Amino acid sequence: MCTPFYVNMLKIAKCVTFNQARGIFGFSGESNIGQIGFPPTQAAPAFPDCFPHLFGTNKKSLRCLIPCAIDQDPYFRMTRDAAPRIGGYKPALVESRFFPALKGESGKMSASDPSSAIYVTDTPKQIKDKVNKYAFSGGQLTVEDHRRLGGNLDVDISWKWLNFFMDDDEALEKIGKAYSSGQMLSGEIKQELIQCLTPMIVSHQTARAAVTEAHVDQFFSTAPRDFGSMFGDLQGPAPAPVSGEVVSFQGSEMLVARGAPGGGDGRHGGA
Repeated sequence: MCTPFYVNMLKIAKCVTFNQARGIFGFSGESNIGQIGFPPTQAAPAFPDCFPHLFGTNKKSLRCLIPCAIDQDPYFRMTRDAAPRIGGYKPALVESRFFPALKGESGKMSASDPSSAIYVTDTPKQIKDKVNKYAFSGGQLTVEDHRRLGGNLDVDISWKWLNFFMDDDEALEKIGKAYSSGQMLSGEIKQELIQCLTPMIVSHQTARAAVTEAHVDQFFSTAPRDFGSMFGDLQGPAPAPVSGEVVSFQGSEMLVARGAPGGGDGRHGGA
């Protein structure tokens, strides 16, 4: 953990009393000190000066937008309360829906149960087999009943996953109408999901295979970045890793991004 990150943790912790933390998170006499002390750790990255090599030392160099599920909301409501008191902007939240397990809303994805999810390491055949065999269906018991009653969009996992992954809203609407009216069968909507997921995962695997140790070293390096170059659209393929010494967190956590608001020339800065 770099020094500026830890300093922000301490500042946030001083802004929240135990009574407030108990009211927010439901702590009791049985809660261990690790649980009680964790919220500032989750809150601190909402402030850019936790990462001076990326964003400089100005706590207001950037605003923070946090995509999260509703279970994380208490942490960042606490963060919003503390932000003005430590000199930062209040972070904003985009709260998303929970992503259901492949076997249905009643279960959960688990690394110990490969059939509960589609992994980014799965082959096209594994994706097809998992969806066809395990994706919970909202279809009726017989084709005749399905044609008459239609599929249940409220429980069908293929339909729910398509809502997350399919970019074409018009195509998605057509699928929903066809399935719920009985025109499309359960096997057919599963095929739509397979066709949606497979190229996405294959593309990810291709990109992942191109990542080298040099890319990883550069990503985790605390060598000062150029602040302005981190924003805007990337044109063409990603640049190759820059050769040279990789700077680690050991003794270099105070290096400051070049051109960052408030001043930044790549040298050591204050917390």
